[in-house]
Amino acid sequence: MNNPKFLEGKVALITGAGGGGFGREMAIAFASKGADLVINDINDEGLKQTRKIILNNHDVDVFIAKADISDSKQVKKMAESVPEKFDNLYLLINNAGIDGGLYPSLKQKEAMYDKIMAINLKGAWNVTKVFFKQMRRQKHFTPIAGKIINIVSCAGTANGANPQLGIYSVSKAGLLAFTRLWALELGKNNITVNAISPGVFLTPLYNNDPKLIRDFLKTRGVKIPIDKIGESKWVVDAALFLASPGADYITGQTIIVDGGWTAD
Repeated sequence: MNNPKFLEGKVALITGAGGGGFGREMAIAFASKGADLVINDINDEGLKQTRKIILNNHDVDVFIAKADISDSKQVKKMAESVPEKFDNLYLLINNAGIDGGLYPSLKQKEAMYDKIMAINLKGAWNVTKVFFKQMRRQKHFTPIAGKIINIVSCAGTANGANPQLGIYSVSKAGLLAFTRLWALELGKNNITVNAISPGVFLTPLYNNDPKLIRDFLKTRGVKIPIDKIGESKWVVDAALFLASPGADYITGQTIIVDGGWTAD
């Protein structure tokens, strides 16, 4: 990453960018590297705040694309609107997601099961399904035409499955599977697909409450080798690496950012 503006002339779409978590922080980071942005969420005010923060600090274009990614019709409309604003889409960050509350999988209500899977798994599928078509036409970007980064969770991994986040864990395991499948499907189009799997971080998922996180870890008997609660910048740094030329030959992989939680 010798070029500090390695994303200049390229566009990044980040879903779930209207909150105060990874989505907003990644959008800010990509803008710092020169990327123009498409920011998506259902939270209109949150999107406006994200755009304001970025424009106050970076000379880039920011397009708000409010849409419910679980609704394929809304996603298709979003896909039609983006080319009217930008001539490319180099980065797609599937970040939007919900946890659905602390429920074991067999105690979760059907309506919430459907909602979690619709946003966390089907939503990423909806967005990727329409935007990869634009990426594969971008022959002027070499050697890589586009990059997809899925934000998953240690809860979706074999060593991090969380009974208290039952259906959430299943949805993230599904997104990990999609990561590998899409890498195989899209490699011929020079599109890379990778995932970032965060552990416990100070984000809205845990109400930005360190005590809540510590209590959660204690009740599960979890000990993190690097005894710190994760900071968003560490996930952002992983995303910047995957977006950079240094990761052009990496696909189908997952970077686990968890302080060693799942190492055992």
